[in-house]
Amino acid sequence: MHYSHLCRRILLLVCFLPLCIAAAPFLTPADFAADHSFVDTELSPNGELLAVTIVHEGKRQLAIFRTQDKKMVGGAKFPGRQETGQAYWVNNERLVIKLLESEPWDEQPKFYGQLYAVDYNGKNGELIYGVGAGESKASRLRKKEDTFGWGDVISILPGDPKHILISSTPMSDGGERRATIHKLNVYDGKMSSALTRSPVSYARFITDGNGSLKIAFGLDAEGERRTFRYENDQWKEISAEFGPGFYPLALNEAGDKLYYLDDPKKDLKGLFELDMLSGAKREIYTDDQVDITSVTYSSDGNSIYALRVDPDYPTYVMLNSSNPEAELYRQFLHSFPGYKISITSRSDDGRWWLLYASNDIDAGTYHLYDKEMHALRPMFANLSHLKAEHLSQSEPVSFVTSDKVTISGYLTYPQSDSNEQKVPLVVLVHGGPHGVRDYWSFDREVQLLASQGYAVLRVNFRGSDGYGRAFREAGHRQWGGLMMRDIIEGTRWAAGQERIDASKICIMGGSFGGYAAMQAAIVEPDLYRCVIGTVGVYDLPLMFEKGDIPERLYGESYLSDVLGKDEAQLRAFSPVYNADKLKAAIMIAHNKKDRRVPIEHAERLRDALDQADKPYEWFIKDTEAHGFSNAANRADYYQAVSQYLSKHLGG
Repeated sequence: MHYSHLCRRILLLVCFLPLCIAAAPFLTPADFAADHSFVDTELSPNGELLAVTIVHEGKRQLAIFRTQDKKMVGGAKFPGRQETGQAYWVNNERLVIKLLESEPWDEQPKFYGQLYAVDYNGKNGELIYGVGAGESKASRLRKKEDTFGWGDVISILPGDPKHILISSTPMSDGGERRATIHKLNVYDGKMSSALTRSPVSYARFITDGNGSLKIAFGLDAEGERRTFRYENDQWKEISAEFGPGFYPLALNEAGDKLYYLDDPKKDLKGLFELDMLSGAKREIYTDDQVDITSVTYSSDGNSIYALRVDPDYPTYVMLNSSNPEAELYRQFLHSFPGYKISITSRSDDGRWWLLYASNDIDAGTYHLYDKEMHALRPMFANLSHLKAEHLSQSEPVSFVTSDKVTISGYLTYPQSDSNEQKVPLVVLVHGGPHGVRDYWSFDREVQLLASQGYAVLRVNFRGSDGYGRAFREAGHRQWGGLMMRDIIEGTRWAAGQERIDASKICIMGGSFGGYAAMQAAIVEPDLYRCVIGTVGVYDLPLMFEKGDIPERLYGESYLSDVLGKDEAQLRAFSPVYNADKLKAAIMIAHNKKDRRVPIEHAERLRDALDQADKPYEWFIKDTEAHGFSNAANRADYYQAVSQYLSKHLGG
């Protein structure tokens, strides 16, 4: 439902002007495999310094720059498998970093609850929380305790330059133990006695603008979601009825109203407000097509003045036109037509603002805005060697399935001297599949494929996130059913477009996308000329036995919900048991360290293809996990994909 008297929608305009340029330079697969150099940024409270997480030689490191001239003045790097995670300015001198650790079997480095503090110039660095925090005998700082727990930052405590508020969760196999709340000194690592204990496991905490604890949200012993407010040093449960999509966001300045996302009608997710004293609820905004993608908070965290939804292009909804920050945000949107805009941080006095702008042909650039001087300048650009004028724009598309369901997606045509030239098609299937969708955004694989002369179709099939609970749950137990139908009917729709060569179609994807690529070619063996399955699930019954999902606390329950336990259906939906039906050329790519989808899936498919006397190409990396985190390995994979597609779609 739209509320025009409360909000005004600003559509992100996209220019589709023809590109009047010279011939594009030849781009190699390695060009698209390069790492994003800049992962995260944070302005110091006074706006004079900028903390930037930089990827250097495959590792995340912290660099500190002066905003005035971009001169590097400090930072931190860690030995071995340790890397920089999210960094928080506690004051203008000192930062706290979530310490990450990379393992051979993980696609990305992970946070294991350790907190590290360091001065901006790289001095006085110490592990202040977690296992190992008490082991630094040579430190000039006072002795700290070694904590066998998981720490997380709740608040940097505005007005207190020496402490942060953290949750400390004792280590356990499932992580279900309840956290205690403490103040942690960022200079000497001393932790206060527990201020309180969380009333729920896996808790998320919300504070007011002063850093005072107000809300806890998590799971009880039966796995049910519960929400509590902290009042007079006690937790009191909020008894209001919420929908299945309830997720608390922030409190207003007075601390008596809670902003939250929910889907009380069990479908599209909107923004709501709860009066915590009276229990009254008010709907602020719910879109009529899609879930809310994200919200934009005021600098004090006490209000939400903008929302983003993604029916096709990103669309921004302004909730409070009188808010000065909302007006400034509106100006940013107008300054970058055809871009997605997010505010990553601001200085305390509101003079300095850091923005991140990106779109389908721009991997993203950080810009610094000086409100006093009305000046905006670029600071750091990702993948700057890939020029927008040499990349291909993506257009939102939709089609209606045979059972009258509208499915959305994106179609990208390669740059061409003539729009009359027919081009081969690659259907690129997203992973997940639940809780994930394709967006109008920069996608390195889309651009790689388009640079090779292929059109690229991405389909947000049933089961994808963002289109409401009913749409998402329609994919449950339908991996090989309705979800395949949507992908196949989307392929046929695209094949009917004037610029597509329907005789040259390949399908590819990673994880679920790898499964879908193989299964779609089994269901419709004459539709696809070739298939690329990457770290794909090929034996659905094996999902209950191997991998990290069944090891998780609610992992088996999740698999039962999304896959079901009908053995006959699981086998019918599994490529391993239907490999003899494949006619397309086949490429299998997998990694030996994959814990999400163990390599046994690929090996079983290989054996089934051997038994059916079906040829295939085999691409394996020994050191990668569920994807390609190393740029060199990613480049090898992209090169193999490019050669494979050229062989089967070229000529």
